[in-house]
Amino acid sequence: MKVSVGDYLIAIGGKQVKVGDEYWELLNDRLNRKVEVTFNKKPDEDGAWKTRIETINSMAYATLHYDRWVKERRQKVDELSNGRIGYIHIRAMDQPSLRKFEKEIREFRNKEAMIIDQRWNGGGNIEQELLAILVQREYQIWQPRGTEASGRPFAGYFGPKVVLQNWRSASNAEVFPAGFKALGLGKTIGTPTMGAVIGTGNYSLIDGSTVRTPGVGVFLADAKRTNMENYGVQPDIRVDNAPEDNLVRRDRQLETAVEELLKQIGGPKRNIASKENQ
Repeated sequence: MKVSVGDYLIAIGGKQVKVGDEYWELLNDRLNRKVEVTFNKKPDEDGAWKTRIETINSMAYATLHYDRWVKERRQKVDELSNGRIGYIHIRAMDQPSLRKFEKEIREFRNKEAMIIDQRWNGGGNIEQELLAILVQREYQIWQPRGTEASGRPFAGYFGPKVVLQNWRSASNAEVFPAGFKALGLGKTIGTPTMGAVIGTGNYSLIDGSTVRTPGVGVFLADAKRTNMENYGVQPDIRVDNAPEDNLVRRDRQLETAVEELLKQIGGPKRNIASKENQ
């Protein structure tokens, strides 16, 4: 599209628009249809041009926004660590997020350290699968002739790692960092989690409605058998992103995670192939 930052939106579907208008009325209910929009370099019709766009719903828009957010953080980690540290974000504790995690663990397996970010994660039920991947230990290295060496198990990650959490990490996204810490896999960084850990279920009623009730308690395997409801997992390194940080698009929690892992890995970049030849 011939449009760039600073251009003016003049009309949608032939109807002129101004600041404060309800644009959604002109864009809504356009499934499988394209809508004509008019742009210009100045706020009038003289010299304006028209193009057609396909509208998307709010869920699709949120996914595009999320993908950009993850991409920006991965680029920032690459920049701050000179490509030595990997970055993975877990959007939800569901099967699509698990498959994505498994794919990216393999993709970044040669990184020297890993940031596992689960901020803004509302929960689900995959913490066992995630921790089963992360708790594995390297037992062999395979060196195909003429290609890179790879550790076994292939789907594991064996370098230093941290977990990022915040006040919007809820439910199973609290069970995960608690398990990560209990298993001694690394440090957690950010703010205390929401404190919303409870197992619930839906039940259908005779009139077709449903009711959701708590049915499962979750407890830490410590001497006190601590109830995780209203608990809020405390981070090992507490750091928050202030409103001033958000205004300038700074992620202080992410920066702290990179700093912590750089302290742990130090030295030159790890070489798996040379390790096999030692």
